[in-house]
Amino acid sequence: MTVADRRRLLHVLGAMERIDRYVGHDPAAMQDDKTSDAVLRCLTVIGEALGALTPETYVRLRTLPPHLPKAQRNLIVHEYWRVDTALIWETITRDLPPLRADIEAVLDEDGPREVSTV
Repeated sequence: MTVADRRRLLHVLGAMERIDRYVGHDPAAMQDDKTSDAVLRCLTVIGEALGALTPETYVRLRTLPPHLPKAQRNLIVHEYWRVDTALIWETITRDLPPLRADIEAVLDEDGPREVSTV
């Protein structure tokens, strides 16, 4: 894995950790404008970082649908008025946990993890 890919995956994990802190297991948290904005920012970082991975690293993330990261990032950034908080909550609760496990496994296969500062 390239150094840039490793850094991107660490950024994704950091964004996932922040989402967990912001919403926990409470879907009502997304009704708060500040929380919703923070979560959407984290999902934007996740989409951008995953979309920039090399194909060799991307295919190692078995639970990641090929279209999801960039498509969701583009929706949040370019068609923000269409963002559905119920769909965002589904992404947080259904898609992110297995993706996190995939990322952690890929990082662990390639050596010790560094702490992400982003």
